[in-house]
Amino acid sequence: MGMKIRKKAYLSVICIVLLGIICCFSLPNLINLSAKPSNKVVAGGILRPSAHDSDEYIPVINQDDISSERFQRPSKELPFPNPYTFKDFRKDNEKPPMVAKKFDNPEDLILAYYGILREASNMVGYSGGCGTIGWSGLPYPYAYELLTKAKQKEMPFDQYVDSFRGIGYTTLLKLLPAYAPPDTPKDTKYYMVEIEIITGAKANTDKEYHQGSQFAYYYGMIEVEKTPDEGWKIKDIYYIPEDFLCAPMHSWFYLSDAVVQIVYGDNLELIDKIDRTEKKDDMISIYASGNGKSYRFDFVRLTNGYDILLHEYILDHGEWKETSLLGDKWKDMKLTINNSQLHKTI
Repeated sequence: MGMKIRKKAYLSVICIVLLGIICCFSLPNLINLSAKPSNKVVAGGILRPSAHDSDEYIPVINQDDISSERFQRPSKELPFPNPYTFKDFRKDNEKPPMVAKKFDNPEDLILAYYGILREASNMVGYSGGCGTIGWSGLPYPYAYELLTKAKQKEMPFDQYVDSFRGIGYTTLLKLLPAYAPPDTPKDTKYYMVEIEIITGAKANTDKEYHQGSQFAYYYGMIEVEKTPDEGWKIKDIYYIPEDFLCAPMHSWFYLSDAVVQIVYGDNLELIDKIDRTEKKDDMISIYASGNGKSYRFDFVRLTNGYDILLHEYILDHGEWKETSLLGDKWKDMKLTINNSQLHKTI
C-alpha cells in the first residue's frame, strides 16, 4: 500500500515538473503574441491580407483551359521605366534635407521613391549576397523624407528601416492610376503599384548564410498628398502579398472574364453579354453590354497571374466615364482605397 502511495506521489511530482517546463516555454511566446503590433509593416508599407482569403470557393469557368504556369511561375517582366536612381539625390554630407527636389508631379514622386529604394538593402542577419549590397542602408533616410510629416510621426525612422529587414533589392514592376472615390480631396491621388523584392532566409550561423536568395511579390495602393510647402509626398502605402499556389483551381476571383460575368452579370444583373476583350501588355479591358448600356472594365494582370480590377466605365454620349457599380457587397473586387482589407489589422 505504501509503495502505491509513493508511486502516485512520484507521478504527481513528475506531472507538476512537466507542466512547469511547458509553461516556461509557452509563457514567453504568449507574451510576445500579446505584444505584437496590430499593423505589420513590410518594406515601408502597411501589410494587408489578400482580398479573397476564404474557405468558400466556387470552381472557375473553363478551368481545363487555364495553364498553371500563368499562376505558379514569376514572369520575365522588365522593371517599370524609372529615370531616377539613388545617385540623383545622394549628398556628400548627411545633413537634412536629404532630398532638395520638390515634386510637382505625383508619379515622379513615386518613381523617385522606388528609384532610391532600388539601391537600398537591409540584409544583416539574412542569407543572400556576398558582401555589401548596393548602397546598403544609406538610401533609407532619402526615401523616408518622401513621406508626409504625419506619416513620419506615425512611423518613426527606426521602424521604417526595420520594415526592410531581409530585403536586399526592390524593383518597381507596375505603376498605374487607381480609382479615386468622389469624396477624394483634390490634393490626394491613388496609385496601384506592384513590386518585386529579393530577400533571403534568416541566418543564425555562418553556414546559414549560404542558403541563397528568394523572390517575393507584393501589389497594393499608394496614397499621395500635395502639401502646401513641399509638393507631393507619400501619405500611405498598403501592400498585399502575392500567392503563387492558390489559383487557378480554387476560385474565380482572379479571372477577369469570370469576374465580369459572375459579378456584373449573374449578381448585379447589369450586363447580358461580354462583347469583346482587349489585351495590351499587362492591361485587360473587357467590354460588355446590357439593358441598353455599354460598359468597360479595366484589369491589370499581376506577376502571379491574378487579374485585379482597377476601373469601371460606362459609355455616356460616346465617352467612357468612370463610375462605381459594385456597391458594398462587392466593393472588394476592385482595388480601391475603400477596400475593407486595406483597413484590417493583422
